[in-house]
Amino acid sequence: MKAIILAGGKGTRLWPLSREKFSKQFLKLLPEKTLLDATYERILNLTEPENIITITNQDYFYFVKRIAEKFSKVMGKNLILEPTGRNTAPATALSCKYILEKLGEKEEEEVFVFPSDHLINPTDKFIEYMNMGLSAVRKGFITTFGVVPKKPETGYGYIKVGEDLGDFRKVAKFTEKPNLELAESYIKDGSYLWNTGIFAFQISTMIEEFKKYEPQIYEALLKTYKEMLRDFEKLPSISIDRAVMEKSDKVAVVPIDITWSDLGSWESFYEVREKDENGNVIIGDVYALNTKNSLVFSNKRLVAALGLEDTIVVETDDAILIGKKGGCQEVKKLLEILEKDNRDEIIYHTEVYRPWGFYKILEKNDNYIIRKLVINPKSSLTSHLHTQRTEHWTVIRGTLEADIEDRKYYIYEGESTFAPKGKPHQLKNPKDDPLEIIEIQSGTYIKEDDIEIFSKDEEDLEEKLN
Repeated sequence: MKAIILAGGKGTRLWPLSREKFSKQFLKLLPEKTLLDATYERILNLTEPENIITITNQDYFYFVKRIAEKFSKVMGKNLILEPTGRNTAPATALSCKYILEKLGEKEEEEVFVFPSDHLINPTDKFIEYMNMGLSAVRKGFITTFGVVPKKPETGYGYIKVGEDLGDFRKVAKFTEKPNLELAESYIKDGSYLWNTGIFAFQISTMIEEFKKYEPQIYEALLKTYKEMLRDFEKLPSISIDRAVMEKSDKVAVVPIDITWSDLGSWESFYEVREKDENGNVIIGDVYALNTKNSLVFSNKRLVAALGLEDTIVVETDDAILIGKKGGCQEVKKLLEILEKDNRDEIIYHTEVYRPWGFYKILEKNDNYIIRKLVINPKSSLTSHLHTQRTEHWTVIRGTLEADIEDRKYYIYEGESTFAPKGKPHQLKNPKDDPLEIIEIQSGTYIKEDDIEIFSKDEEDLEEKLN
């Protein structure tokens, strides 16, 4: 049995905490734990580390690799990189091809597919439901899992259950996210479940259904894994629900009664967090006076909330979201406006993670950027040069090894060095502790495309892309 983890989603409705280049599965929305951490912990109760495959994108590769390798080195190796995002149907097909070709499994292999960014409790009960689903899988069904709804919810898809077959039910139909009136009617009806996006199947069954309903994806599965990667962007961008589940007569559902949320909005995050005596969810450095039934989330700075009710406040060091509860589904529309205005705040945090560590932008204008760099032990940046800017570095902790125009320098705490325009240079941390540097880039042009790279320390990424 194999488990595929889908870890390429953007999670944009949790902006400003979630960004395009640092999505919600990497955020510590659970106490001291990311959603991806929690997903791996949960699935390791179902199968062994060597049976867990994660599919993600190029931007998230190092985040996923770092988290996966905390649990097992083999999990860090079983990573699939989509050349471009094509939704869950092509991602599922590519993962199946990986299992068949790279892991050498047969088409009868049983496979689970899990999102990486959901909140699920308790784990033991969840695993029981997953094992119940295997009985349907072994009878030739593509099996999904539907949560017994607790209230009308317009942010989830629904599954209408059909014929009772013991541990599972036939699926009568899938329904997209309804309006409130329709959601209320589903609750009264009693035959509808929330669609979790978790499903299981034998590879042979899924291939048959792709052949019937998505021939382009089926034809891609006839190619080698390398060829499928090469031609991946030509596949239709379509969800597994639309591609197969809504059309197939081989779909079953296991009703599950657990705590579940896809944390798809700040309202859903509010619902699952512990509240104080005033119904508030308070996170971070927050003072809330005369405030009720609100979420106030401080990520960096002191936030003072006065006289608020039914309000969402989320602070980061470069953007703040303030809205009424019930209106945060509008975040998607807001991000469309910000995207048209080319706002970097929807793409990056001021803290940007890289294979070698991370940097934080302290100040920036048209002529200079001041950044704090934290370089991991025994790690290095790529060798490169800039033609229109100089770079100055001051070490504030650790020892810097700087290769500048074929000369090696060691810079210690409190000392500085620089690279002139047009001179190749590379920064390294030769020690076993993190290296912290203040970097000042200054020049007439300081955008990202003013760079020429001479060497890459990303061979594992290149290997995944090829």
